[in-house]
Amino acid sequence: MFVIVVLSFIPVIIWSFMMPLGVRFLDLNSITTSIGQILGLFGMALFSINLILAGRFKFLDKYFKGLDNVYVHHSKIGALSFLLLLFHPIFLVVKYIIISTQQAASFFIPFTNIPNTWGIIALLMMIILMCLTFYIKLKYHIWKMSHKLMVVAFFFAVLHTFFVSSDVSRSDLLRYYILLLALIGLAISIRKAFLDKYLIKKFQYKVKKIDQLNKDILEIEMEPVNMKMTFNPGQFSFFSFISESVSSESHPFSISSSSDESNLKIIFKNFGDFTNELKKLKVGDSVLIDGPYGNFSYKKVKSKNQIWIAGGIGITPFLSMIQNLDSDYHVDLYYAVKEEKEAVHIKDLEDIRQKNPNFKYNLWISSKFNCYLTGEAILNLSKGLDSKDIFLCGPPLFMKSLEEQFILLGVDIKRIHYENFNFFNI
Repeated sequence: MFVIVVLSFIPVIIWSFMMPLGVRFLDLNSITTSIGQILGLFGMALFSINLILAGRFKFLDKYFKGLDNVYVHHSKIGALSFLLLLFHPIFLVVKYIIISTQQAASFFIPFTNIPNTWGIIALLMMIILMCLTFYIKLKYHIWKMSHKLMVVAFFFAVLHTFFVSSDVSRSDLLRYYILLLALIGLAISIRKAFLDKYLIKKFQYKVKKIDQLNKDILEIEMEPVNMKMTFNPGQFSFFSFISESVSSESHPFSISSSSDESNLKIIFKNFGDFTNELKKLKVGDSVLIDGPYGNFSYKKVKSKNQIWIAGGIGITPFLSMIQNLDSDYHVDLYYAVKEEKEAVHIKDLEDIRQKNPNFKYNLWISSKFNCYLTGEAILNLSKGLDSKDIFLCGPPLFMKSLEEQFILLGVDIKRIHYENFNFFNI
């Protein structure tokens, strides 16, 4: 995050040396104009950086300790850059309001000034697309298209920045810095939208087996066509299924198989259009895999006494981790479901418990116990939470509720680990 702050403030620092600050903040007109300029420079730098964060780079996955953390920052920075660019023209127009409200209104009328028109187009597109993102639940392919259109909005913002009369046009250093960030952001966006399938190394697999584990949950086993993908238990990858019946768009799934196996397995629940389509897959269909990603690993924390908590389909990464559990780790696994029939791979978990005395397994059926799994129940069953690292995977509300309960019970938030799948559709 420090690097992002520095990169985004550099244009403001350059701007501050172009003219004495006493002149820039001399009166109301100069103060509001200066604030508007700062907001514009800061907003454009953040917008450019945000496009870079969306590039799904493995070095960012490592730097932020998980791709979910990259996307959390991506979402927050996107909202911040939007607000900065939204208020940018509002502060600039103050000096016109003092002279004439009609002249101020003309500042927002398109086609009176071409560079301003590009800025108006960019701002209107951003307003519409941000409203769609935050307030309307879109189907995946429409949501994905809205993010591609955000790049178009950015392009118009870049045109406005470089052709409007401003400090950017008067300073080579400022212009080249903004241009460099913008070009990098645009290049990454174009690569992600159109060239990923040619430039990104993907592992080729094919569907070997499809199992219906219960009414709503399916398991797909895939075998490598040539080279096997190596991964750490708990990681996930983006899967593109090449089939006449299924969309080829990539979607993230945690890997449920052991890292020692050559084949890969994923388990998923029918949540929507795409997962419903996967029922139509056939043995032999091709699969392209981009990965692995993620920092969700029991080996990347200090304590070897751990508590793993799965909510529903959140059992998936734990199935992989338990098959590779080192003998010196002590783990209590809690598997929470509403009905017993929703639980999968129960026999496998029972077998592992029989073989490994350091592994304890608790199936929590909320309909049977007449309550959801709570932090207090885990505290009692695991005989304390002190010095234990806690891993959570499941629905967002499930994880958030338990996290809040654990904090109230005195658990250090740094000892609570999870990946937020809400941010993986980018």
